[in-house]
Amino acid sequence: MFNICSRTIAKYSIRAAVGTTALSFGTATYYRPLPHTIESPSTDRKDASFCSEEHPYFTREKTPFLLSIAQSLSIGCTTLLIRLFMNTYGEYNIKNDEHYQHFLELVLGGDGRQEANQALITVSNHRSLFDDPGVVSCLLPLWVGLQPKYNRWGICSQEYCFADALPALVKGYVGAGQVLPIERGGGIDQRLLKDFASLVQKGEWCHIFPEGGVWQWNELGGRGRFNVVEEKCNTVKKSKLKWGVGKLIAHARVRPRVVPFAHVGMENLLPQDRLTRKTYLKEKIIGGEPLKLSIQFGAEILFDDLIEEHEAKYGPLRKFDDMNKDDKSFVSTETEKELYKKIALRVENHLEPLARDVVVLNKEYKLSRNMTTSK
Repeated sequence: MFNICSRTIAKYSIRAAVGTTALSFGTATYYRPLPHTIESPSTDRKDASFCSEEHPYFTREKTPFLLSIAQSLSIGCTTLLIRLFMNTYGEYNIKNDEHYQHFLELVLGGDGRQEANQALITVSNHRSLFDDPGVVSCLLPLWVGLQPKYNRWGICSQEYCFADALPALVKGYVGAGQVLPIERGGGIDQRLLKDFASLVQKGEWCHIFPEGGVWQWNELGGRGRFNVVEEKCNTVKKSKLKWGVGKLIAHARVRPRVVPFAHVGMENLLPQDRLTRKTYLKEKIIGGEPLKLSIQFGAEILFDDLIEEHEAKYGPLRKFDDMNKDDKSFVSTETEKELYKKIALRVENHLEPLARDVVVLNKEYKLSRNMTTSK
């Protein structure tokens, strides 16, 4: 009798789990993020099939129950698979210093962040197309990284993660993993950045790659450097980072906490051609050299002086609440763009030496290891 009851309970438990999973990802598909283009910046969600009419980026308290389950499943499965991959095929190392501990404190809402409802913005170099989730899924202790409320919101170029050819279910899974689309070349006034800014306004952790593309150099790449080889990168006089990071920081209702980190190693899985910068898959994944990922955090970056100087000269900055009426209200003025440029340059001045140190130290380590092996 006991065995029959146990089998019955197990059978219905499995059915309930499968049904809940199916319903949750159906909900994620319904609330999936939609891409936009410059030609059609305000695509109505009513025009898409099986799609919610309301904005899909809720506060944590108002997230639909089934969508929250889909987020837990998407983030949990992705994180576990990445950790399994990194602990079998390769290894990863995070420098456990005061900067990393401060980052963890902020993720958990400490140092006044939770009370002030402050967003956390992390910025890093971009070494491969697999940096998110490959690197980002390794940043937190596992018990923290499996919980959506402690996870980052990211942006992914829409031609990769939200392409028209992808099924709606795939876009739902990616969206449930707390990833939004962005249009490369769409500028700082695009609707998709406005969607991302709404998460900064809600006090979420948001991660961006301010280079705006993948560079596998010994230093940062970025603006004006898409068609330049590394040896000639110093001939470009433009600042390197995209100004969108400046816009996210400048107009937040509560000034975000901004933390940089740099990493190296993921480019060995998806290397680039040195001249064309096209990405290809590593030739020997099985039996080849194991993947070694190194991550290091830097000190928190402050911008109070830049913003106070701007407001003293031009008056109080608009907040995202005031820029949310329509798409035109999100358009930046020329004086605001000057502030974004200054903020992005300060981020660059902190991130550049951090990235250079991590990359160079990793190359020196590999060189010394090869010399030791050859003896």
